[in-house]
Amino acid sequence: MSRDVAIGLEFKHDIDFVDILDRLARAGWELLREEDAIWYMTDYDWKHLPLDGLAEAKRDMRTSYEAGAAVGITTRLPDGETFANVLFHEARTSVSLIPLLDYRTIAHMPEFVDLGWYLERFLASCRDLPIVRTEASDQR
Repeated sequence: MSRDVAIGLEFKHDIDFVDILDRLARAGWELLREEDAIWYMTDYDWKHLPLDGLAEAKRDMRTSYEAGAAVGITTRLPDGETFANVLFHEARTSVSLIPLLDYRTIAHMPEFVDLGWYLERFLASCRDLPIVRTEASDQR
């Protein structure tokens, strides 16, 4: 059985993916998937590099982003245990947080993903940007 969990932010104007990544990093998010690897996406093609390859990953992402393609990167949230993909869409006015399989759930209702927990952490880094829409979904 498939499950899709997503948090989406839409902005009044175009955003730059590096600005959002920098904001997340300042808030304690780590741009990694494993202790020794970065996983990133260009035009829906996932790639991985060693940790010292972040500059290369951002250059590759920039090339795709400027060509109008979607880009993304896997992040570890500040709790040190939770991972999510951050996807920047072709439209440039939206970004999605896609929690990975070990979802953080509501303590007394573990069958439900704690969307508020994810949304709070994602919004904290972007709250001063002109957000015109937020969306959170858990489709089972």
